[in-house]
Amino acid sequence: MKRFCYRCGALEDEAGPLIQGLCQRCFSEVPLLQLPAEVEVVLCKRCGAVRIGRQWQLQSSGASVEDAVRQAVLHVVRVTRDTEAGRKFLRPEEAGVQVEVNPRLKEGLVDVRASGRVHHLQVNPKVEEATLKLNLKYTTCNLCSLKRARHYEAILQLRDFPSRETRLRVQEEMERLAAQSSKVKPGNFIAEVKEHHGGLDFYLSSVSLARMMAARLKESFGATTVESAKLIGQTKNGRRKYRVSILARFK
Repeated sequence: MKRFCYRCGALEDEAGPLIQGLCQRCFSEVPLLQLPAEVEVVLCKRCGAVRIGRQWQLQSSGASVEDAVRQAVLHVVRVTRDTEAGRKFLRPEEAGVQVEVNPRLKEGLVDVRASGRVHHLQVNPKVEEATLKLNLKYTTCNLCSLKRARHYEAILQLRDFPSRETRLRVQEEMERLAAQSSKVKPGNFIAEVKEHHGGLDFYLSSVSLARMMAARLKESFGATTVESAKLIGQTKNGRRKYRVSILARFK
C-alpha cells in the first residue's frame, strides 16, 4: 500500500519521505523560528555591558552596540526541533541551526535569518526570516553603580615606607595588580586611595583582592601583614557582614 500525505494527498514516492504523515512540502510549513514580536536590549551607558537575562555581560574591547544587540537577541531565539520524544524548542546551537542577527538601530528593528532542519528527515534545510521590534534601553550596570558609589569591602593599609621611591613603586605595583585582576574578575577594583598617617589606604571592592595585594607586598617588598575584621551588619539572608582591614608594614 502506497503512503501519501494526509494534507495534500501527494504520494511518498514522489514527494519524498513523509514526516509525521506530511510530505516534505507540507511539513516545511512548520515554523523553524520561535521569537517574540519585540525584544528589549538593556545596555550600560558607562561601560557598554549588556544585560543577558538577569546577568550583566561585559563586552570585549571594540565591541559595538550592534554586537551587544546580537548577543541579547541570540539569547532569546529558539528553534523548533521535532524528535521521537516530541516537539522541543531549543537554542540554535543545540539544534545545529545557523542563525544570523542583523540589527537596524536607526529603524528600531532586528532582522533574524535561520537555516536548518525542524526534523532530521527533511531533505532540504528550511530557511526562515523574521523581523523583531527593538526596544533599546540604557541604564547603569551593577558593577558601574558600585564603582560610582566607591563601594569597598576591604581596606589595605600601607605604613612605614622606607623611602618615597619605595612608596611610588608599591603604589604603581598595587594599581597594576588590581588592573590585571579586574580583567579576570571585573568585580575587583580599587574604589579609592587615600593618604593616611604618612602611608596609603587602598579601599578595595573585595576581600580577595585585598589578600592578593597583601601577598604581593610580602613576596615582592618584604612587608609584614596583619588582618582583622569588623562586623558591620547583616546581608539580606541574615548572614553576618564583615569589613576586612589588612595592615602592611615595611621593614
